[in-house]
Parts: sequence; structure tokens; C-alpha cells
Amino acid sequence: MAKIVQKFGGTSVADIDHVRHAAQVVVNAANQGDEVLTVVSAMGKTTDQLIALAEKISPMPAVRELDMLLATGEQQSVALMTMAIQQLGGQARSFTGAQAGIITESKHGCAKIEEVRPSELQACMNRGEIPVLAGFQGVTANQELTTLGRGGSDTTAVALANAIGADRCDIYTDVDGVYTGDPHFVNQASKLATISYEEMFEMASTGAKVMNDRAVSLAREGQLPVRVRSTFKPHDQGTLITGEQDVPDYSVCGVTLDANQIWFSWQMVVNNEQEKKLDSIASLFLRLNELNINADMIMLLAREDEPMQELVFTVDKSARSKVQSIIQSSQVSGESKISIDDRLARISVISRRLNHHPEIVASVFDALNHVDIPVQMVATSDMRFSLLIPKAHAEKAVQTIHGHCNPGFYGRE
Repeated sequence: MAKIVQKFGGTSVADIDHVRHAAQVVVNAANQGDEVLTVVSAMGKTTDQLIALAEKISPMPAVRELDMLLATGEQQSVALMTMAIQQLGGQARSFTGAQAGIITESKHGCAKIEEVRPSELQACMNRGEIPVLAGFQGVTANQELTTLGRGGSDTTAVALANAIGADRCDIYTDVDGVYTGDPHFVNQASKLATISYEEMFEMASTGAKVMNDRAVSLAREGQLPVRVRSTFKPHDQGTLITGEQDVPDYSVCGVTLDANQIWFSWQMVVNNEQEKKLDSIASLFLRLNELNINADMIMLLAREDEPMQELVFTVDKSARSKVQSIIQSSQVSGESKISIDDRLARISVISRRLNHHPEIVASVFDALNHVDIPVQMVATSDMRFSLLIPKAHAEKAVQTIHGHCNPGFYGRE
């Protein structure tokens, strides 16, 4: 008998028929003798619909009240899932994040889990019941309701699995595993049987939508095996996310696309010392960190003998107004100019020890050159190689790079 946390995403519980199907997956696991804890996301596009409602009231609603509103989506689906399990003959009990002991930091909109107190859930399982938990939400030490940000139900599931000592966490979604490219438009994409925590983290943080990057990080910390599986193919084992020692050494693991990136250029002409200019940049990134805004593909263009410097970076498009406001409020003396471009996309090639294989980088440039796709910016690390290109060419670029790099091949010498 295994102890398993099962998480069902919004597409898996999009309507009542889907809820019933997901409930059957839960009951089947319990009937096989597994000890099961279930985490559920909001149904379908419920979160987007609730945000749209809030924006009809206010273009920038208070984050606390937005959390209060968005949390209702998961509370709806968790109650329906529990009813469906009970209707199938299973014993189940629903929990909000607060009732389940999900304790978070005091930050609305994208709170981090600080502690899990699973005593109520464990008592439920000890009674032979299936706990059904609302994902994406928690509560502060002062009993303030918080949400965990997009993909937060993944984080809930992994954090709970670590806390109760689960043998595995299964992430059920509408695809049957992790692919080397988006199978919706990359015809030659192939499913990976296994992938390392490090590779999955890079894929998740650069556009792959099968799992939240914060959840992957928690799984790595707890060395928790995670399977990405299809709710609609429950017998398919999907993709196992595990330690590097259990994964083939893929030459390239995958090619990802993030079409939600926007490009900021901050040009400054400052007449005082270099330290003053760098103070403004340091303040910007400190503020971004406070707001949980991740800046990527950062470049500083400056010359010692010229008063002008240009800071270039990308962020998710949802952060546009906040970043613009931070820069505009900066106390930089002299002229300052902001340029923004939302017509760009970030393509990333994921590979272990990429810095030791320049032939992969060369092949990417060669592939794009043959189809006349321009590259506007590049960033590299030991795990990924990212390019900023015009959004109009994004899907063609992914298809072209995927065809040249042959992701999923693991015969590297």
C-alpha cells in the first residue's frame, strides 16, 4: 500500500462530467489499497472569470479582497469533488487550505508556504476517509486568507506530500506527461519517460505549463517522486520527475516557448557618480523581489566614458504596470527613458551542462538563420539557452529548433 497525493488541475474538473471522472480515479486508487489525499484546482476557467468580475468593479482591486474572491473557485470544486467521491461509495471530507493547516507568509496574491500542519488531514486518513483539499490557498499565522499564485495547487500538493511523508505525488492534467516540445504545435514532440528535478524546473520556469516551478523546487528539496499524468488516461504512467541519477543524460531535454514575456529598456543619462546609477538599478531589483516579479535575460549596456547606460530585461506581461511604476518613481537624476516591447517571445533550450556543449548553441543559431528568424537577445546558463525573438515567428522557431536539436535523445558520448 502506498501513500499518494493526487492533484487534479482545472481542465481535469472543468465540468460535472469531468469531476465525476476524476472522482473515479481517486476511488479506484483507494480501492486498490492506496492511502489517498486529493488536491483540487478551480474548475476550468473559473479563476480567470473571477478576475474579470473583479476588474469590472476596479481596474486594480485590492490584493486582499482579490484573494478572498479567487479562493472561492477552489472551494466550489473541492465540495463537488467530495460529493462525487461519496456518490461513488467512497468516504471523503473536504478541507479549505486553512482547515488543512497550510500556513503561508503574510503576502497576498503569491504567498509562499511556510509550514504545513497536517494533523487534521492525517486524522481524516486514519478514519479511512479521503481528504479532499482546496489547492492554491492558505492562511497566515494571523488567520488572513492568502493565495499562492498561478499554478499554486501544484505547490499545495507537493508541500502536503512532503509533510505527510507520501510515497509519490501524481499531478493529473489534460496531457499524458512532459513532452520535449508543446505537442499542440510541435508534431515531432515526444513524451519523456523520466526527467530530473533540475530539468523540469527549467522547463516549468520558461514556459512549459504542465507543472509549477515552485512545486518542482519543493519536490527536489524533499526528494519526492512526482508523476505528471493524464486524468483521461489513468493507466498511463506519464512522466516521472525524479533525481538526476535516475534520468538518462539527454543531449537536449526540451524546447519551451513563453509568449507572455515583455521587454523593458531603461535608458539613463546620469551626471553624477557611477555608484548613484547603480543604486537605482539595485533598488529596482530589490523592489521586484519584494513583489515576487522575476526578471530574466538581464543586460546592462554602459561605457565608463559615457554618461548614458541602458538596462534591458524581460518580465512576465502581468507585471507590466508595476515595473513601469517602479522605474518612473526612481530618483535618477538626469534624463530617463523607458521603452517597452510586448511583441517578443522567449524560446529556451533545456540541457544539462549546456556550457560544455557549444555545438548545441551553434546548431540553434544555424537553424534560425536558415529560416530567417532574427534573434534580439540571448541569455545562457549551465541548464538553458534562451533567445528573445519576434512573437510572430515563435511557433516556427520552436518547431525549427526542435527539429535540429532532437530533444529526448540520450546517447550523448
